Amino acid sequence: MLPALGLPVLGALADEMLGGGLGWIYATCAVLGAGLAALVASRRGRWWVVTGAPVVTLTVAFAVDYLARGDRYQGAGLATQGLQLISGRFWPMVVALVAALLGAAVRARRTRKVQHG
Repeated sequence: MLPALGLPVLGALADEMLGGGLGWIYATCAVLGAGLAALVASRRGRWWVVTGAPVVTLTVAFAVDYLARGDRYQGAGLATQGLQLISGRFWPMVVALVAALLGAAVRARRTRKVQHG
């Protein structure tokens, strides 16, 4: 399950180090991480990867953004920054979920082929 968490963290850190906040590097790594994790997960683990992909995507985004710009999350800014973060990460969360579903389907199909033939 290392890709599910490791790739989004690396992408978020790379985006922050390059400046400008979370961007395409983070989104790409979050999607790749979800898809790869679903490909390597066990049958039971696939459910956790699929349901966790949007949560991991948002949690990593929040943690890195909070560490980089914690002063904006004080007082009344907490709700504003939280809503901006959620709305800005909506599409990466959706695409990560789709990637996890596709990865789980590919893994299930490959497993079925190996067992039957």
